[in-house]
Amino acid sequence: MTDMNEWKGLSDVISAQDVLRTEIIVNQALIDTLIAKQLITEEELVDSIKNVKRDQQRMLKQSGKSVPLNRYSTLKEKEED
Repeated sequence: MTDMNEWKGLSDVISAQDVLRTEIIVNQALIDTLIAKQLITEEELVDSIKNVKRDQQRMLKQSGKSVPLNRYSTLKEKEED
């Protein structure tokens, strides 16, 4: 991992959008490979995705934290404090 002091400029910074785009591409390639090799069916994949979402929602509820659906609500809450 690169130390922040070693960065030479903005060209060394990767945007969140680029990271997410790369993540999506890698995930799609992995899914396509698993399905093509018949290691997992599309139905199993959909079920697994549902389970992960459910587990994440449960963990979020247990943590007692809320996640705003949009930036405006976050800014409005900060103004009220």
